[in-house]
This record gives sequence, C-alpha cells and structure tokens, in this order.
Amino acid sequence: MGESMRKKRMRKSWTSSLAALIIIAAGIILGPDSQAGKAAVANQSQEGSFNLNRLPEDSRRYSLILYEGEERNVSGTFTVEQLQILQAIMTEAEKFAMSAEGVSAKEPVTTRFMDKHERAFIVDVEKSGNQSALFLTLKTDMGRLTLQAGRIIHTTRREEGFFFDLLSRLESTLPKQPARSR
Repeated sequence: MGESMRKKRMRKSWTSSLAALIIIAAGIILGPDSQAGKAAVANQSQEGSFNLNRLPEDSRRYSLILYEGEERNVSGTFTVEQLQILQAIMTEAEKFAMSAEGVSAKEPVTTRFMDKHERAFIVDVEKSGNQSALFLTLKTDMGRLTLQAGRIIHTTRREEGFFFDLLSRLESTLPKQPARSR
C-alpha cells in the first residue's frame, strides 16, 4: 500500500510539473511579440498579474490564472459565457469606480459586484478619498485568491493595475454580446 501511495504522489507531482512546463513552453513559443506573450509580460504588477489563454483543444474554453508574486496563484478553466460574465462584472465595477458617487466619504466604502449565478468572480470597489481600489477575487476548485487588481485616482483619472489590462484583453478576445432588448 505504501508503494501505491508513493506512485500516486509521484504521478501527481509529474502532472503538476507537466502543467507548469506547458504554461512556460507556451510563453516561450508564443514569445513576447505575440498577443498572449505580450499579455503575460505586460500584466506584471506589484499587486499581482494574470494569464488568459484559449485552450488549444476547445476554442470555446479559456484558462485564466491569477498570480500573487511567485508563491500564490489560482487557476481555472472557463467557457466564453463565463468570461463574458466576468467582463460584464468588471465593466460595471469600473464605471462605478470612475463615478463620483461616494468619493468624498471620510471612511472607506466598499461595494461588491458579482453575478448571482456565477460565483467564480467577485469585484470589490473600495472608495476612499480621491481614489478607488479594485479587488478581484477568483474562486475555483484550485482555491480562492483575492488581489488588489487596480486603482483609479479620481483627480487625474489615472488607472493603475492589471485589472484594466485584463478587462481590455477580455473585450478584445471574447465575441461581442448581442445587445439586450429592453
């Protein structure tokens, strides 16, 4: 029985190593001049970073990884429809973060944006003084990770963080959603 457990651990270790090697190889093969290569390199920030890639075996599924430094990360595989929900959540959170609502509050005020059916994505906007901080939470079977993903300074309308790079990447990668009839 001890031999069987050791084989399982070894197989699990090999699987994890192989997955990491595939991700690294994809970055090397794609290179910094490719769209995905640019995203992987450009999305480094002090708060965290992301990697978003279409799965080669299924063009309607994507791998999304959030990184906090080199130590912590959470990854998941999502359909186009799930990522469109993430895009919608992020778009609404960005609009709210840019608005003047609650900006001059003395105490920080946090507002949560999420979909009631898709629980994998949460964006919290914390408004304090003349800035808004955006926190992105990704929940998958691999775990949960919340990162400060962006910041908006209201007086200059300056945007910082990978939040805006991820939103831009989703907008350029995903098919456009049909306009909703009212």
